[in-house]
Amino acid sequence: MSPSPPPLGAETLLHGEFGAYPSKGSRYALSLTRTALHIQRLVPKPETDQRTVVPLAEVVGCHTLHNRTSADRAAYFSVYAYPLKKRKVAVGSGRGRQRAARTFQVDGADDYEKNQAVAEKWATAIKCLVLGIPISSDTDITPSLLPRPPRLLLLLNPFGGRGLALQWCQTHVLPMITEADISFNLIQTERPNHARELVKGINVAEWDGIVAISGDGLLYEVLNGLMERPDWEQAIKMPVGILPSGSGNALAGAINCNAG
Repeated sequence: MSPSPPPLGAETLLHGEFGAYPSKGSRYALSLTRTALHIQRLVPKPETDQRTVVPLAEVVGCHTLHNRTSADRAAYFSVYAYPLKKRKVAVGSGRGRQRAARTFQVDGADDYEKNQAVAEKWATAIKCLVLGIPISSDTDITPSLLPRPPRLLLLLNPFGGRGLALQWCQTHVLPMITEADISFNLIQTERPNHARELVKGINVAEWDGIVAISGDGLLYEVLNGLMERPDWEQAIKMPVGILPSGSGNALAGAINCNAG
């Protein structure tokens, strides 16, 4: 069965046929355009055209993986996406994002190094598109195209969310940040105004952003800490984010509502 082409007018940047892991025996045709990853099952042969389109707007990252054993000549790359899903809640229905990871097996060559080079090329191309780095079908796609990973300072109140903030962070936030190739330092606050003191003393040049993982109070401390610095006019330009993990999260809700 020959794979169907991407939509008319969409430039195909990369195309290949790969296995799936851990589904042994399954084969897929992948086509990468500037806006989406098109996945079409080849084996087992579907009765209808079963194509999955993964919008790159929903993708946070792509990683190559080490082979499972030294005798395994195949290489692997995983695509991490967070599409919007409908979900049932106590009253009515809502929409949230649900993690969707797909791992593909690169096995077209007879040795691991060649397969790994293909996997690295796909991972780099996907990362470039996610980051808005322009590439074309003629681009020499190498990791040198990618910028250094951004560095975030994560400040977490372990007592937030009835004491579940750290667990929530470890379960949901840190895996997503890692999949997005973001470098971070996680600091748990120990007392009131701890975050305020930390932010007043950091070297802002070392960080690309500060994220408060708590309720509304920690963000208040971060902003006040930046404003109390001698270099506050420059420091206040630091991007600041909030990931709600408190009990009420009214401020985070208002910010996210207006940002959406």
